[in-house]
Amino acid sequence: MIRTSLNRFQLTIGLIILTAGLACSQSDSAPRETAAPSSPADTSPPTVAPVDPHAAYYASINSSNRIALRQSLHDLIDDHARQSYAMVWTVLERADEDPDDPTHILDLYRNESFVKGTSGNRPYDREHSWPKSYGFPNDNSSNAPYTDCHHLFLCYKNYNSSRGNKPYDNCPGCEERPTLANGGAGGGSGTYPGNSNWTAGSGSSGRWETWKDRRGDVARAQFYMDIRYEGGTHGATGEPEPDLVLTNDVSQMRTGTLDVAYMGRLDTLIRWHNEDPVDEKERHRNDIIYEYQGNRNPFIDHPEWVKCAFEGVCD
Repeated sequence: MIRTSLNRFQLTIGLIILTAGLACSQSDSAPRETAAPSSPADTSPPTVAPVDPHAAYYASINSSNRIALRQSLHDLIDDHARQSYAMVWTVLERADEDPDDPTHILDLYRNESFVKGTSGNRPYDREHSWPKSYGFPNDNSSNAPYTDCHHLFLCYKNYNSSRGNKPYDNCPGCEERPTLANGGAGGGSGTYPGNSNWTAGSGSSGRWETWKDRRGDVARAQFYMDIRYEGGTHGATGEPEPDLVLTNDVSQMRTGTLDVAYMGRLDTLIRWHNEDPVDEKERHRNDIIYEYQGNRNPFIDHPEWVKCAFEGVCD
């Protein structure tokens, strides 16, 4: 009897152990949930807004409307440090330096690379892109626009003479003044407009079309002159200054020392500005002239302001 009870007890214990073993075996063999793979880390650099290197210089500018923009720009670039006409050689031979050869300059209209020369022995001259005959014909210590390097460019003498004081305008069917291939631009001839300058007539009734790689440069130089010179007197010297105005009506263009002087054509210059955007040569030029004159051409640093200042379309 005791043995029978003992056997039953042993059998019960064995069944319990067997059941527990099967349960553990089933638990171990059950599939495990696996964590979803994590997304790969984003290693792309963060987007950084471009930094305006001249933000402090332009901090005072109000671009909310045409009148405010023009006035605040004029106040900023007015009363620059005038250079002598002799000193202009030094400034321009740095500003118009050939990017491929620092011993040369790259001229405006022919795109020729000339060895930097000495006074009286240069094949290039100082081109007044706003012709000095329209408002400021005489070189003297009181004549700020005459030596303002923002509109002066080194230029092959023959082309400087050919341009004369003609307004800037497109000139299909005109005489060709070809360029040379330098710095990845220019060269070729015979097809309008190609890489050539084109010209016809003389004086205010004539036309000069600047070749396509530099037409934006001369346009922005004219915009600068229109804003910089608004009459009145120079803040440091007290000398009178002309009021220079861009126009589409070339009949307004008169030669001589004038209180108000005109230069054209405005619509063409706006179109050239859009066709030939600012490039590194132009930015370099602006930086060099700033070193000497203490003012900048704002339409090189902020080409978007042309639309507001000259077309009245302001964001």
